[in-house]
Amino acid sequence: MEPMSAPTINHDKLQAVRRCIREAAHQTAESGLSAPVVERFLLTGEKTWDGAGSGRFTLAQFNEDEAYSRGVKTALRTLFRQLGDLLPTRVRLKPKVASEEIRRRLEPMVKGLLQDDWQQVALTELIARTFVLNFQGGQEALEAELSTCFGGASWQILWMLFDDHGLKPEEIETPYDGTAQSFAHIRWSSYQSKDPYSDVVVHEAAHLLHYLKPGHYGLQVRRGQERFVDVEFAHRELFAFSCEAYCRLARLGDRKSRIAFAESMCQNAFSFPRNQVDEIAALVLNAARARNGWRVIREATVQRNRRRANVLTKS
Repeated sequence: MEPMSAPTINHDKLQAVRRCIREAAHQTAESGLSAPVVERFLLTGEKTWDGAGSGRFTLAQFNEDEAYSRGVKTALRTLFRQLGDLLPTRVRLKPKVASEEIRRRLEPMVKGLLQDDWQQVALTELIARTFVLNFQGGQEALEAELSTCFGGASWQILWMLFDDHGLKPEEIETPYDGTAQSFAHIRWSSYQSKDPYSDVVVHEAAHLLHYLKPGHYGLQVRRGQERFVDVEFAHRELFAFSCEAYCRLARLGDRKSRIAFAESMCQNAFSFPRNQVDEIAALVLNAARARNGWRVIREATVQRNRRRANVLTKS
């Protein structure tokens, strides 16, 4: 999905942002780390210190990696606060998107795709793992990522958030409407999209459905099934895009209106990839015409070996 264009950063803002990056790096370096190494991480997300990455390392290199991993977490928190001080007060104080709003968007997909005894656990988990990146939501998202294990997602969501406010150096690229790994993160500008077929909250949560494993929550798993929805790897984006569009369609009252809405998708959906929109629209239209549209989406995107396992189990 193509992200909405972010505000163009002006010279004064750019200077302020670069000053914040330098200050966060130098404050972190007071604990004995290299300020240029930390600053490079804040600008690129790259871990360039000894012991980073994979390979065979000495004890000293392991210790250095541990020290820098702690240090850049501190630097990210410091930079987040400093950049936050550059935002207008009304932006900083805007409440995070409420859990009930997230539930309202996700519940139709969960109920449509999952068996009854999985639905409540999956919905609760998706709501807890989904963050919309206004300032307060972004603060919670950053802490959620940093409290588990350190990865590129923390760096990524910081710059996704501040990109929407013109507070990002031009060399940093954030070409995402959202991301989903352990958590789902949705940039604020994408959340506010006016595309009538788009819901990035549903899109990223759909990805979580084919990452998370019901067995980890003590749920009974059928033969051959590993994840909440075992999506074919090649179809993961088709699955997520179709889920978000079908969730929009499902809010319409009668079948005739749903079909008409789906038939207009190619002409009226503007935030979907142009090289995929025909395929997505065709699947959504098939779903609109069917008695059970969610089943149509599952059958088009689920792993083939999972479908065969279902047949063998039923026979």
